[in-house]
Amino acid sequence: MRRLFSHIAFALCLTFAVSAVVTTVAPADVQAKKNDKASVEDILGNLSWGMDHETVMKRITEKMNEDYRAKVKGTLDESYADMLRKNYSERAENMRKSYTQLMKDNVASLSVSIVGEEFMPDNNESMLTQRDEIATKYFFFLNDKLYKIAIVYDSDYLGPIAFDTFCATTEEKYGRAYDEVWTDEGDFMEAIWKDKSTILNVKNKYASYSTFLMVFSEEATSKPLVEQHKRYYESVNSGPEISADIDLLTADDNEEVDSSVDAILGKKTEVNLLAGLSEADLATINGTPQQQEEEAQKKAKAKKKTNKKKNSAKAKQGLAIY
Repeated sequence: MRRLFSHIAFALCLTFAVSAVVTTVAPADVQAKKNDKASVEDILGNLSWGMDHETVMKRITEKMNEDYRAKVKGTLDESYADMLRKNYSERAENMRKSYTQLMKDNVASLSVSIVGEEFMPDNNESMLTQRDEIATKYFFFLNDKLYKIAIVYDSDYLGPIAFDTFCATTEEKYGRAYDEVWTDEGDFMEAIWKDKSTILNVKNKYASYSTFLMVFSEEATSKPLVEQHKRYYESVNSGPEISADIDLLTADDNEEVDSSVDAILGKKTEVNLLAGLSEADLATINGTPQQQEEEAQKKAKAKKKTNKKKNSAKAKQGLAIY
């Protein structure tokens, strides 16, 4: 009897031990499946944030040489190998020549390009450009320290692909987006990923450039620059001289305008530009509460419809995502 109890006790201990092992291992397996997505920091490869442009050029050239050797390995076609060698050599040389200090006197064409708002001239920023088979990569430096990589896909490579499909394909690689940007009309304009010290912004530039823009950046350096760049381009696009004149004419305490009106009418006068308009005209200008509500519902419906389409978008198979 004592031996029987010993066997039962041993069996129970063994069962509890096995159960403990199963409960500790299973969650780890599940966690591994959740973390099988790539990190947005993988874009750096053999680079790192803060590298100077000379080191970046050297590392990119090394990677290009590795790619070349891998492609010609085992080939017996010498003409193909020679053609490929010349192609890689030309790309490397063009990259070395592309390094530019971003100053107002040399960025006229770049300022109106797809990466025009990714930098600010005369701000100790510089740029290096690298072409490959499917895209152009722009490496941005602040004080000669790498802080941003912008990638513009060739429109011929993408084909007629919708932005939501492109983002769904990106999610296949990096996981669900951290945030999204929509217009009031329900247009999907941007998706954002975050990982460690790096942010990825995927921007919808199809309307103007027939392609999309991926911007990988070091969060600590780029965050204060984003607002700085935005203010600069807003001032450039609005025309500071014209804006100043408009501000002068519309200022509440504009003594010059007031004195001119007073001189004509002979007394201190308050001018109401809406005076004399009918209620229908005022409603057209301001919108009635009902019209405002209808407009808000219309925008919400458009966004919901587009969002539903986006959520049902499927990844495009075979599309390479950086």
